[in-house]
Amino acid sequence: MFVLKIVTDFASAHSLRNYPGDCSRLHGHNWQVEVMVGSKELNNNGIVIDFRDIKKQTKTVVKRLDHQYLNKIVPFDKLNPTSENLAKYFFDEVGRLININDVKVKAVTIWETSRVSVTYSQGDL
Repeated sequence: MFVLKIVTDFASAHSLRNYPGDCSRLHGHNWQVEVMVGSKELNNNGIVIDFRDIKKQTKTVVKRLDHQYLNKIVPFDKLNPTSENLAKYFFDEVGRLININDVKVKAVTIWETSRVSVTYSQGDL
């Protein structure tokens, strides 16, 4: 299995619903997003997918959330904007833009800070 990873970031604010602590109040993060794309096969040029394509499609999703109040953006207007839900959101949305044949998003990691992160995948890591 070949696994490629890109890293990008965005800034946004959120407040966690029904959370018994400070994070229930409005606050912001400079989120870091890692997208891992994998395939068992290489194309005729000896690559899985161009890194530029992964970055471009990830930035398409990032633009929806950058400098926004997440609680007012679908699906987070109803879905609690936790790091866990953000990781799955990126996994699903970038996957819709990238997944073709054997090339698939394998995992997404969302970093709230340089010390805490969440990884979402649909299988074992």
